[in-house]
Amino acid sequence: MIASKKCQKSTPTHPSCVTSLSAFHLPQEVWTQIFLFLSDEEKGNIRASCKYFKRLIDHPSLWRRSAVVLKRVHSYSAQFWTTLRRRKTSAAVVHKAATRDWELIAARLPWLTAITVEQCPDARALAALRRFGGLRRLVIRSFHCPAGLAGALAPLRALTHLCLCELQRAPRAELIGAVSQLAGLTSLSYHEGDKPISKRTLQGMLARLPHLKQLSLKLGPVYGTLPEDYFSLPATNRDVTSEATVLGRGDPPPSGLGLTRLELLNYMDPMLSPGALVSLSSLQSLTVSYRERAVRPSSCALRTWLCKLPCLTELTVTRGYPLAVYVRLLPASLRRLCLLQLIVGDGDLRDLGKRTPGLQHLHVDPSQGDGADCRSCPPSSQLETSNCARCGSALHLNVTEWEFVGLARFQNLQQLVVLDALPGPSPALLSLIHKLQIQTNYRVQVVHSLALKDPAACFCSQY
Repeated sequence: MIASKKCQKSTPTHPSCVTSLSAFHLPQEVWTQIFLFLSDEEKGNIRASCKYFKRLIDHPSLWRRSAVVLKRVHSYSAQFWTTLRRRKTSAAVVHKAATRDWELIAARLPWLTAITVEQCPDARALAALRRFGGLRRLVIRSFHCPAGLAGALAPLRALTHLCLCELQRAPRAELIGAVSQLAGLTSLSYHEGDKPISKRTLQGMLARLPHLKQLSLKLGPVYGTLPEDYFSLPATNRDVTSEATVLGRGDPPPSGLGLTRLELLNYMDPMLSPGALVSLSSLQSLTVSYRERAVRPSSCALRTWLCKLPCLTELTVTRGYPLAVYVRLLPASLRRLCLLQLIVGDGDLRDLGKRTPGLQHLHVDPSQGDGADCRSCPPSSQLETSNCARCGSALHLNVTEWEFVGLARFQNLQQLVVLDALPGPSPALLSLIHKLQIQTNYRVQVVHSLALKDPAACFCSQY
């Protein structure tokens, strides 16, 4: 979108500065809704076109889901901080900030609710986190863990989301002790170390986090199998809670931990037994990211897990076993399914459609060289977003024209993502897309890249 010269010279409040075409004399509220569909980079380009758009783009509603990345904090101008205040920026990613940098951030943006810390050289600088009274989300990632980090975490009792990712030389006992004091946590991602947390330590920590609903663990190489009651609360904790219930001081607790979301990263069988998730009957979302491909289907614990989770609606599997190993055991309750970097064979998607008739979101990104037969998907599958087609290069597709255009049978298909179309779609691919859009009356939006990764997220979650 290019603004006219008249737009650049007009007053910032006069709507006629938008364009000389009367059809685009839209109310500010309409422009704000349009700008919601833009990326941060696109909003920046529009902002530079004229004063009128500059004022509209800085509306706080357009930046609620955006995080500002701060590097060399003392080099920013006063106007930069003024812009952030105008947008009411609530999330920040802070790189290599010293104590004086944190003091400046706390003075300029005291209302921050989400902070990602990367490569902090001194734990004493993190003491400034206490100055952010509304801080609810904290991600600490990718640096040598300095002494005193646990002491900086313990006072942050208002935190609801905490992620510790790739902290080298971290004192595990001290960190877990500090985390255990954050009783208000509803989400915990603990991706530290090369070995799983011991059962006793994990259960002791989780017993002190009564509101925890989301748990993400990075599991390293382990010889043998962890205890089957690895995710169960300690018996002493259950006894104490039951006694309080009998005395009229509370309701009986749910079985297990009451988790609704569980992520297992860097996993390989037989690290957890087939019965390890039996106590997590309330689980609604499960992510299993295998370290590598698995070659022994008889060892697949996921087959049993899927049969023991009656509330499961979301499943993400990365690498590991071919889909055929467990596709016929997928629960009918699934609404969202992501299959990444694994083998999808002929007929697997047909079986998938039979098992999950209520599926609303399907993302299939198979391993290179493994084609997914999209014709085998029955029209009963209700797809909202589909990645069934994967383009191996700008000139070659891994699916046939019949398979690609056959996606038109999905009556609820709204968006199709074609991956690896670099540097751009070829004429042959554009022709296929045109045929698909004609078949669907241009209902389907075709894009050639996934959404940009969240700069504030944990590195491990961006697999």
